[in-house]
Amino acid sequence: MQVRKLLAYAAIYFLWSGSYLAIRWLVVGPHPVPPFFAAAVRFTLAGAILLVWSRSTGPIHISFRAFLGAAALGLIMFAFDYASLFWAETRVASGLAAVVLALIPVWICAGEIFVLRTLRPTALSLGGIALGFAGVAVLSLGSSSGPAHTSTLAILAMVLATVSWSVGTLWSRRLTLPRPHQANAGLQMLMGGLYLLILSLSAGEFRRLPPAPILFSLRTVASMAYLIVAASILAYTAYVWLIAHDSPTRVSSYAYVNPVFALILGAALAGERLTALQMAGAVLVLTGVVATLAGKQTTVRVGVRG
Repeated sequence: MQVRKLLAYAAIYFLWSGSYLAIRWLVVGPHPVPPFFAAAVRFTLAGAILLVWSRSTGPIHISFRAFLGAAALGLIMFAFDYASLFWAETRVASGLAAVVLALIPVWICAGEIFVLRTLRPTALSLGGIALGFAGVAVLSLGSSSGPAHTSTLAILAMVLATVSWSVGTLWSRRLTLPRPHQANAGLQMLMGGLYLLILSLSAGEFRRLPPAPILFSLRTVASMAYLIVAASILAYTAYVWLIAHDSPTRVSSYAYVNPVFALILGAALAGERLTALQMAGAVLVLTGVVATLAGKQTTVRVGVRG
């Protein structure tokens, strides 16, 4: 059990951390893959593989209501989120993208406190939320120059990605969804991939696809395989297993570990460097995430059914 737990943590720490650089390598370069198309391929294939895998290990339960719920979450959590992220990474360094996406637990905590009112706020959680948002503001101020070629619009797109994922996470608690978890995730990914494919067609990306030798080059195929197998299937499966076998506090540590590893990978493998102002914003965001998660663990839930 201990070895399996260590391997599971290694998966969510390292495999998810590497996904940001894999996206960057897909959508930036001499012959980039259009961002919406790249995201569509990733989730259409990953979703199909998860569904087949789930069916091979046992029965799948998908009622019409559960299908509608999964389709809705596929739109919000995969199409909106990853269309924004893949597009933003055409302009934003991978490590910086990981930092902004770390805001997801901050938005979820804010939604539980101010919208759903299922949590009572603590000074630590409110301070964490404020620090996280302040960090994004600083990142936006530092986004007009520097080697990362960032832009304020890209930062805002990634904030939209964090909001869409957080809304979907909170809404999913009230929806009827497919069972088991692998089938639920697979259907959401598949539907999200189909939505992204429609978006890619509408944006005219098929006319901008690189030639076949480039599209199926080692770099492109390896990056896509990593995103499908390592980041979407293995890491997700490890995450679901950890949720059932370890404390939520430890499992949620991926939210502030991933950006640190992503920044290291971006610097080591892609030569990414942040300006002093961007680094200050990153520190604020990560401090806010740590404080929010710590404050959330000490707060009191209100009116939540078990």
